[in-house]
Amino acid sequence: MKILLGYSYYKYSFDIRSWVEAWLTRLQAQGIMVDGFCLTLNPPGSRLGWRELDSRWHRGDKELLTMFENLARRLEQYDVFVNLNGINLHPDFVQQLPTFNVYGCFDDPESSDDLSRPVTWAYDLAMVGNIAALDLYRVWGVREVRFWPMGFRADHYDPSLTSEQILNGERDVDVTLLCERTSPWRRERLERFTAAFPQGAYYGRGWPNGFLSKEQLVPLYQRTKIGPNIHNSTGPINSRTYILPANGVMQLCDNKSHLGQILSLNKEVVGFDTVEEAIDLCHYYLEHDDDRRQIAAAGWERALRDYNEVAVFRLMMNYVEQLRPALQEQRGSVIVYLRSQRRRSAILRGLYYTLHLLRLGFRMLRFILAGVLRR
Repeated sequence: MKILLGYSYYKYSFDIRSWVEAWLTRLQAQGIMVDGFCLTLNPPGSRLGWRELDSRWHRGDKELLTMFENLARRLEQYDVFVNLNGINLHPDFVQQLPTFNVYGCFDDPESSDDLSRPVTWAYDLAMVGNIAALDLYRVWGVREVRFWPMGFRADHYDPSLTSEQILNGERDVDVTLLCERTSPWRRERLERFTAAFPQGAYYGRGWPNGFLSKEQLVPLYQRTKIGPNIHNSTGPINSRTYILPANGVMQLCDNKSHLGQILSLNKEVVGFDTVEEAIDLCHYYLEHDDDRRQIAAAGWERALRDYNEVAVFRLMMNYVEQLRPALQEQRGSVIVYLRSQRRRSAILRGLYYTLHLLRLGFRMLRFILAGVLRR
C-alpha cells in the first residue's frame, strides 16, 4: 500500500513542515510507504474555511485549482490518499480521485461546521481523533467512520524511561498542565483547579509562566507526578491524552465516559466529571503515592504499546485494508475534470460579467429616460 499524506503547514513556534516530514521519514524507516504533500496555500498559513473553499472552487480560483492539479498528478503513483488535517479540498474534487481517500480530523466538534461536516461525505473513510464525535459523523450520513487516536510522536517522550523508574524513582513536580488559558470554554475550570494546587507548573498562552519550549517539555513531564487534562468540550481529543502516560505521568482526565474507551479507568488513567472531583482525586493520589505510581506505570506500558506513532498509523492502514475493494472503482481523469471545471468557471464568470453589464446598461437607460420625461 503506497500512501500520500496531505498535511497542513501553519505558523508555529517550530517549523511544522520539517516536523511532519521527519515523522514521515521515521514511518518510512519502519517499512511504511508514505510520502507527504502540503495542502496549505501559500504556506505557512491558515486553512480555508468552508465558505471560502466553496467560493474559490466554484469561481475557478487559479491558485486552488493549481494545487488540486499538482495533487492529482502526484496521486497517479499512489494507492491511498490521507488528508491528515481535513483541509482545503473541495468534496467535488475528492470524488474524482482514483485513490482510496481517507479524511482525518482532530478538531471536532469546535470546527465541525466549518471544516469536517461539509466535506467528509466525499471520502471513503473518516478517521476521527475525538472518540466522542463518531456518532456525530454517523448523523451526518458518513458510513465508514473510525476512531484514530492522536498518539504521541518520537520527540514527545524519552525512550530510556523504564517501568522501574516510574515505580521507584523520584519526581519533584506535583502537578503539570500545558495548555492555553485564554479561551472562555474552560478558563473558569482551569482557574479553580490550579488555585487548589498553586505549587504546580502551568505553561501556555495566558499563563504567567508563558510558553514552555519544545526542548523542555519531556524533562518537565518526567519530573511530574500528576498531569491534569481539561478539554474545551467533548473528548478526549488532544495529544496530552497520550504524551502524559508515555512520560510516566499519572493522567487525571475529564470526559470520563469516553476516556475509558482509550485507557482503562483507575488502572491506566484516572477520570473525572467535575472540577471538584478532579481536585479531590488529585489530593488523594498525591497523598497515596504508591497508587499513583501503579497507575502511571500501567498507563506508560499501554501508551508505548498501543499509542506510539507507528502503532496509530498502522491502525489507520488496517482499516483501509479492510475497506479498500480489491478492484478500485474506475474513475475518469482528474486532470481532465479540473480543466473542465476551469472552463465551466470561466463561462460562469463570463455570464456573470455580461449580466452585470446588462444591468448597468438598463440602469443607465432608465436614468436617461427619466431625465427625458421630466423635461
